[in-house]
Amino acid sequence: MPDAILLDWNMPVMDGLQFLRELRRQPEGRTPKVIFCTTENDVAHIARAVNAGADEYIMKPFDRAIMQSKFQEIGLC
Repeated sequence: MPDAILLDWNMPVMDGLQFLRELRRQPEGRTPKVIFCTTENDVAHIARAVNAGADEYIMKPFDRAIMQSKFQEIGLC
């Protein structure tokens, strides 16, 4: 498993929330830190992502400083 996954909400085949739920069901699926990077910015979307196991949530557009601060917050830097 990777250390971190940057995950978009809107993806082909399955959305980010479905991916996250499937990931967390895997034997080592709790290992990667997951950061949602998306334009979905309402409280309901954020709550659903966090409840499904996201470690952080970043709204697009974002820059390097925001990404670095999120990585630090979840213990990856």
